Parts: sequence; structure tokens; C-alpha cells
Amino acid sequence: MEISDAKSFIGLVTEEARRRQALLENADPDYAYDQWIFTDLPFLHDLSLLFLVAIRHHIERRLLYFAACAMGHGSAIKRAEYDLRMKALLALPLGKRWKEIEARLSPTKCAHYPSIEALRLLANSYKHDPRNQPDKELIVFLGLDSMLTYATLPESGELQKGLALLVGLPEKAGYAEITERFVEHAEEFLKDVQSRNLLSKVNWGSVSLIDFAH
Repeated sequence: MEISDAKSFIGLVTEEARRRQALLENADPDYAYDQWIFTDLPFLHDLSLLFLVAIRHHIERRLLYFAACAMGHGSAIKRAEYDLRMKALLALPLGKRWKEIEARLSPTKCAHYPSIEALRLLANSYKHDPRNQPDKELIVFLGLDSMLTYATLPESGELQKGLALLVGLPEKAGYAEITERFVEHAEEFLKDVQSRNLLSKVNWGSVSLIDFAH
């Protein structure tokens, strides 16, 4: 996941927003308002939230890779050794696996860790909350009022404001700006994790296309 991916995604969402706005230009103003506020805008926000969840999973994959490469004092390893290390990590229960990753990499000390943690909590809310609302842990982490009842993730203006402020944007920033800033933070975080740890280079060896299912 690179900033160019985010820009391409934002471009697609922006074009879809323009297309939907054009369809409403000659509609009844009351209908157009309701359609935009209650249907089109939540849909566009949901696309951005999905991309943020994808960013979180990209970070998890990279941390797994780094952790598997963090056990040899920087000495190069062969693909078979890497595969064994990764298999051992994946065999651990999820909680123990992430404790092991934290012990090897100390990600909490790296740049923009609060943004990375927010993405984890956002992804958990998106995937697991049956009401599609921000869960309490995410609300508290963003410094929002935990006594309020929140709208669904795509419709919550308070959630959008909390995410914007967390990454250093004005509270009225749109999801395009928020998404791009999170990608920037994710890139800088992963670079910092990599630079702070002595990681082994993997000698992958030759790979043939016939090794992969199509």
C-alpha cells in the first residue's frame, strides 16, 4: 500500500461523487438533499472506511513479515527458513502472536503509532460490530464522548471529526484527506519499524509461475 494507491483510490471515489451529484442536479431539491445525505454520502464514506480497513490489514501483513525476519541478528536467511518462521508465528493463538510481534519489533515506539492503533480499532468496529457503529474502545481512543449514541460508521460525523483530528487535520476534513493522511502515517510507521530493527534479508531463490495456482 503506497501513497499512489491512496491517490488512485481517492480519484475513483471523487469521480463517483461527481457522477452521483450530476444525477441530482435536476431533481427536486428536497429529494436531492435526502438522497445525498442519507444514501450517496454514506456510500462514499463506506468506500473510504473499507480502504482504511485494507490499510490496516496491509500493516498487519508487513509486521508479520518483519517479525519473521527479526530473529537472526540481520543474517540473510533462505526462503525455507523464512517459511518455517512464518509458519511458527501463524500457529500461535492471535493474542500470543501479536505479543510476540510486539516483543520482537516494539512497534509502539515507532512513528505515528496512535494512527496505527486507531486503524486497528476502526477495523475491529467495521468487521465485528453488528450495529455497524463505532465501538466504545474506538470512541474513547479518539477522545469522543462515550455517553453519546453514535450513528453508523459511514454516517457518523463525530467519528469523521475524531479521525481527522487524530491525524492532524481540521475537524471538518473530508474522508479523502483523512484517507490520504492515514496512508502517509502507515508508510512512515512501517519505515520506522524497519529502520529500528535488525532484519534478515530473505534469499527467495528462483520462482517459477508453475508453482502458483491460477
